[in-house]
This record gives sequence, C-alpha cells and structure tokens, in this order.
Amino acid sequence: MAEFGIYLLECSFCMAGFYLVYRFFLAQDTFATRNRIYLLLSALIAMFIPLLNYSLNEEVITITNQFVWELENSFHNELVQVTDLDEHSSSFSFLSLLIGIYFLGFSFALLRIAKHVVHLVNLIQANEIKIRNGFKVVSVNENSSPYSFFGYIFLNPKNITQSEQNHVLLHESIHARQVHSLDLIFIELLKVLLWFNPFIYLIKRSLIEMHEYLADRECLKEGVDKISYQTALLKSVESQMMLTLTSSFNSSLTLKRIKMIKKIHTSQLANLKLLLAIPVLLISLLSFSFTEMQEPTIDGNFEAYYPSNDIIFPIKPGNKIFISAGYGERIHPITKKKKFHKGMDVAAPKGTPIVSVLDGVVRKVNENFEKGKGYGRFIIVDHQNGMSSLYSQMDSYAVKEGQKISKGDVIGQVGSSGISTGPHLHFELKKDGKHVNPKDYFKMDLSAYKR
Repeated sequence: MAEFGIYLLECSFCMAGFYLVYRFFLAQDTFATRNRIYLLLSALIAMFIPLLNYSLNEEVITITNQFVWELENSFHNELVQVTDLDEHSSSFSFLSLLIGIYFLGFSFALLRIAKHVVHLVNLIQANEIKIRNGFKVVSVNENSSPYSFFGYIFLNPKNITQSEQNHVLLHESIHARQVHSLDLIFIELLKVLLWFNPFIYLIKRSLIEMHEYLADRECLKEGVDKISYQTALLKSVESQMMLTLTSSFNSSLTLKRIKMIKKIHTSQLANLKLLLAIPVLLISLLSFSFTEMQEPTIDGNFEAYYPSNDIIFPIKPGNKIFISAGYGERIHPITKKKKFHKGMDVAAPKGTPIVSVLDGVVRKVNENFEKGKGYGRFIIVDHQNGMSSLYSQMDSYAVKEGQKISKGDVIGQVGSSGISTGPHLHFELKKDGKHVNPKDYFKMDLSAYKR
C-alpha cells in the first residue's frame, strides 16, 4: 500500500508541473484542439512516468560478500515473540487513518460516477427520444441547460425557442462528433484515483473550456450567425452544467466563450511554447523514473567504494520500539527448545521506517515470498569491509535492486510478512560470509531500545 501511495503522489507532482505550463503559457491561446490534446496527454504521461525505471549506467556491480541461506533450516523455522505489540498492532494508527481516508474518497468518487451513469440511463428510458441529424434527442423536464453524452442530446424544449434549439442541437452534435464525452470519462476515472489532487479538477475544468471553444468554433464555421449565437449564450448565462460526464451548451464559462469568439487568432509561433513542457518532462523522469547512477566496483570488499563508517541502528528509537530478541541461543517460542538466533529482532509498530545501517548497494529485494512463511519481505544490502545486512519481515519496500544507498536512507517499513506474532524487524549482519552479533558493531548506546 505504501508503494501505491508513493506512486499516486509522484503522479500528482508530475501532473501539477504539466498543468502549470498550460495555465501560464497555453491557456490564453486560441488553439483549442492543441490545448485539448495537451491536457489529455499530459495527464496520461503523468500517470505513466512513475511506472518507468531507468538506470543511468548499465554496468553490473560485482559483489562477493553475499549472504548464503539454508532455506529449510533458516527461513521456515524462524519465529519471533513480540506479544507486547499485539494490542498496539490492532489499534488505530496514523497510517490506517490515511488509508481509510483515501479509500473513503475513492469510494465516494466511484459512487458519484455510478450515480450519474444511472441518472443518464433513467433519463433515456423514461423520456421521449427523437432522431435528428443522426443523433438521439432526449426531451427532459429538468430545468437545466442542454447537454450531450456520446450520441444522446438532452434538452428541455420548454426552456428554449425553436431557433435556439437549432443552435443547441448543432453545438451538442459537435460535442458528440468529437467524442468529448470520452475525454470526460478518462478524466473522471483519474479523479477516482487522484481525488485528493487539486490539479486533476483544474485539468477537468480546463478541458471542458476547450470542448466549449471547439464546439463554438465549429458552429460559426458552419454558418451560424455570430450575433445571434452570442445572444443565445448570454440568454442562458445563469444555467449550469448538471452532470459530471456530459458536455453542456451552457455553463459558468459562458462569458469566457464569448470573449474567445471575439478574440483574434493566436499566431502559429505560439506553438513553440509547447517546448516549455520539456523541462517538466525531464525533471519528472529524473525524479521518479531514473535510479541513481551506479558505477562498477572491484571484486571483494568495498573499501575502495565507500569510506569506513560506524553502523547505525536500523530503526530510530520511539514509543513501542524495543529489542525483543538478541543474537545467540534462545528458547524457541513455539517448540520450547533451544535454537540459535542468527540476528536481532526489533519490535516496532507496523509502518515504522527502516533505514540502512551503512552506505551500500541493494543486492536483493525479495518479491517472491509467501505471506506468513519464512522471512517474508526482505532486503539484502552489501556494504564495505566484507559486510552485508539483511532486513526481513518488512511490510513494504522503498528501494530497488542495484540501487546505491547511503547510511540512514529509508529502505522500507516494519511489518510481519513472514512467520511472526506481530510487526517487527528481523535484522542480521554478516562479516566475510559469517553471521556476527549486530550488537558488537553498533557504536552507540542501545539503552533506548530496552523494554
């Protein structure tokens, strides 16, 4: 869930950058078709960029200080006892609150679309339909402005004269021919995912403006009198567009439309302003799609790759965070027999950030795990001086294989994805291929991690 949340935030930042270029440099131009395409493509690209994964260097890092696992004897026999956290794990947390709020908004947005679709279907089934110029005109009793949805045009014949109906039908038929409803459905689906992002609402509003400009322009091209057309717009300026998925003859942007009709056409040179979107694209790619440049290393230890540093603790001290099991012989909590524990267990609330204890390179991110078995989600990081560290029982990852990381960088979150009675971090350290006691390598006071 954390990875999905990060993805949505990255999409939102990309979308914001593209929209700001539109708002400040493109919105006032008369190129409605160009602006429509820009808005749709920028929204689509913003959703796609965070899914890309490029490296600035294709060379493979050679590492020899690797963990070697005895799967049957190690993975499937490890079990930690952190019953002190059971009550806290099931309690309300800030992360749970955020997840709950997101899905509440998600559900509301989805239900809103469903409500509008049902309303349109009911209108089609309950009202008289006439075929005019290949389009289905639905006569409704709503006191709203005319609107269209694909091949259907909805209007109240009592609210407009016959002459105005001709303008309306032509206008709405252009919406239908240019498939503006498809644009709105696409944006509405993005709103379901990104309902918290204010820029998706601004994009939708701008897209509706472009739809109206395009329809107005086509009406005038087909010979509609400009004065009578503007008069019809002014007469209905107080009407509002009623439905999310429909294109409307009247809306709050009516005065903008009149100004656009009178506006002198923008010079073709203004299309060069599209180049201003290139920096946004490059910044988005570098920020969210490229991993940090990796350079080849020598075989063996990392002395020439990283400077020597003291090891830091993988979890910052805090409430309900304590060392629940240390390195060495202990009584297995299930079998009640002595078993050698090869690492250190740190009990912590689910979602607590886990950091790398040293500079290094991520060698393994375990994606092939079975929930409730073995070490669950785990990461292996190779460091200097023949050392490697393992972080297991994780809830989610924040790094990728081959990524160069620094001491203190967040690599994931605490969870209980393997054999566990509660959320915790199982941490192991190897030196020259052999397990060592992590406690011997922490140059710090660990009293803050006592029960």
